[in-house]
Amino acid sequence: MTKNIQKRFGQSGMTLVETLVAMAISGLIVSAIYSLFQTHHRIAARQSQTTLMQQELHSAAALISEELRMCGFSAQGSPGFGFSHKPGIAAPDYGRATTGSAVYCSQDWNADGIANENGSGCLREHAGFRLNVADDGSAKKIPDHVLRKYDTGFVAWQPFSTNIGDLHFIYFDAGGEIITEPHAHTQNIRGVRVEITAIPSKLHLGIGNRTLSTMVWCRNTEMEKMP
Repeated sequence: MTKNIQKRFGQSGMTLVETLVAMAISGLIVSAIYSLFQTHHRIAARQSQTTLMQQELHSAAALISEELRMCGFSAQGSPGFGFSHKPGIAAPDYGRATTGSAVYCSQDWNADGIANENGSGCLREHAGFRLNVADDGSAKKIPDHVLRKYDTGFVAWQPFSTNIGDLHFIYFDAGGEIITEPHAHTQNIRGVRVEITAIPSKLHLGIGNRTLSTMVWCRNTEMEKMP
């Protein structure tokens, strides 16, 4: 009787080798599932980051293009509106520059013949864009990759787009020729090519930079040039 019980117990158990093999197989399965999860998570993160970069580029390009296209507008035909170069960082200039890395222009939105610095509608009369600058318009020593728009309020430069690695402007005259010194020839500017580069906020994902280029021809300059 005792022998039969011992025999049955011996037949129903698992050996140490079988247990180790089962554990090893289970470990491989768990590792495979985890690896698959990590892969899908990384793909989703890359897609999300790429989408965010594209959104930043398109929204920034749309705003800049819209405002530059109206540069020089004056319902009454008043002179003095358009591109200008005012690189000072004190009020009221705050670094409103027209260079390869910055742009500034004005329009007579309320038709009073003056580029108003304060009051109702004054913000719409100014279009200025710069990268890596402080609230007062001074250049930052350490880039923050924030694209800012000129504001006539207390904070001179308001952030509106992040993760921007580079911002570049190329200026053209009425004949389509490049203006090499735009700050000295603002009155000749009729078109601007805007080049914006977005950078990923998460470098470990291995995503490259994305660059968007768009051409803007000003509708309200003296000699309009269509694309």
